[in-house]
Amino acid sequence: MKMLGNFENVGSFIRNCNGTTLKYDQACLEIKTNESVTFWSQYEECEDCMLLETARIPTSRAVILNTVSPLRYAIKNGNGVICSGTYEFGEYGQYSINVSEVTKDECLPRMTAEPDAAYLPILTAVVVLLSMATLWYIVKGIGKRVVAGRLYSRYFAREDNELGSETRVLTTEASVPRSPTRSRLRSLDIFRGFSIALMIFVNAGGGGYSVFSHSTWNGLTVADVVFPWFAFAMGEALVLSLNARLRTSMPRMTAFGQVARRSLLLSLIGICLSSVGVSWAGVRLPGVLQRLAAMYLVVGALECAFMRTSQNITPGRSLFRDIAAGWQQWLATILLVAIQVCITLSVAAPGCPKGYSGPGGLHRTALGDFSLQNCTAGIAGYIDRLILGPSHLLSRGTYSKIYQTVVPHDPEGILGILSGILVVQAGAHTTRIMLAYNHARARIMRWVFWSVVFGVSGGALCMFSKNGGVIPINKNLWSVSYCLVTASMAFFIQAVLYFLVDLKTKWGGRPLYYAGQNALFLYVGSELLKRHFPLYVRVAAPAHAQLLATHAAAMLMWLAVAVALHRKRIFISL
Repeated sequence: MKMLGNFENVGSFIRNCNGTTLKYDQACLEIKTNESVTFWSQYEECEDCMLLETARIPTSRAVILNTVSPLRYAIKNGNGVICSGTYEFGEYGQYSINVSEVTKDECLPRMTAEPDAAYLPILTAVVVLLSMATLWYIVKGIGKRVVAGRLYSRYFAREDNELGSETRVLTTEASVPRSPTRSRLRSLDIFRGFSIALMIFVNAGGGGYSVFSHSTWNGLTVADVVFPWFAFAMGEALVLSLNARLRTSMPRMTAFGQVARRSLLLSLIGICLSSVGVSWAGVRLPGVLQRLAAMYLVVGALECAFMRTSQNITPGRSLFRDIAAGWQQWLATILLVAIQVCITLSVAAPGCPKGYSGPGGLHRTALGDFSLQNCTAGIAGYIDRLILGPSHLLSRGTYSKIYQTVVPHDPEGILGILSGILVVQAGAHTTRIMLAYNHARARIMRWVFWSVVFGVSGGALCMFSKNGGVIPINKNLWSVSYCLVTASMAFFIQAVLYFLVDLKTKWGGRPLYYAGQNALFLYVGSELLKRHFPLYVRVAAPAHAQLLATHAAAMLMWLAVAVALHRKRIFISL
């Protein structure tokens, strides 16, 4: 084998640890010893967690370690700790620690084979997709020029009066206003399509990358933002739809009946998806669609009660016209969010400290506190277990393996609905700004302004850190800071898309535009078929590149379905 500096080889070519083939996000640590020792470890991601015994090593042997987080470890013998340390292992890396050579309390491993470039497949995928998109637009542009040239040559030989007649017809047709369908907010469909495409990719597995997986507890990843973004887009569409209906003199109770009907159907579809392959005793009652339905119902009810149609909005150059058009909705939303915050911070779950909203399990055991094992999610988790029952909640979340929790908690629980309404209301306010102001500059400036306000507010609540502040960013609880930060991102993305797509028409947004027109169908279909070929391919001992290819292929297949539905003029909605 070729030598690379002082290393034997690149770790991705070895992928062997004590006779076991390494999977993605795994490394091999060989511990050399002349006596019987034990290896204790814990991931830095597990906040204030005590070290756990990982392996007993009577003689020299190798240990497989996970690389998703830096590792705290200690090597002990019968007399106590020999040495300890903290180290970030690389994927497929080969490392060794010679215990007999340890001369101080800290022992760092020696790299014997360098790790793999784990994120290189992402860069490769981005380059490939951008190249394909660029090639498509080049071919499409050449095709348009060729067709235009042929048409020009065909009519060039006509008489001047005929040519003038044709020109007048074309000019007249070009001056006809766009139909309501074509004048809709195209950037909204693109935003919704982008959210659903990213959601399909994440739910398929996200290439096995931690950045495309949900946060262990506090923090924010790509996977954590797609659901709030979709809810934000739902709020935008809700106000557009209700405004059009109420302007036609539809009774507000009739409009509310339609909102309630759609919420009920969303909930039933979500419960049906959760019941696939399980009996009723194990059906997960909370879920993505159920959470969307509850938030949609509350915000829809507020809009049906207080929405002002465009004729009722006071004309003029008021800087606060958007706030004046929706202050009642915001007052009700802030009240609901305040209720959620007060319950979270002031009500204690039985046997748990007041205001605790941590993961429970091993949390704070390194500090000598072993009283939090049954306190997962604090009062929010207790309410879900009390009302819905433990068997109807998500049994194994992203946090359960690291924190070794003993009670279930569902990230789409009851209490999080109150704070989640803030995201949908933010989306509703985005459309409210568009209806209240006719000038694109006024719209974009306000979207960016609210993006800054929401972002700074969310950052202040968490002290711009992962685990700090009064209310850390937490997707598992849908904390207020989490809702503010994700809504801030959505405001900014909507402003950028509106500028590029609707104002400057620099990008058509295809195929995301098509996906946004049938977002619900794509989500339901992807959830039903995500474990079926060709959307799912099982790979033994997979690498990130293999998983990324299969999961991206699944997303592209559903985008192709969206294109086919658009070409057939099929639009599925509730």
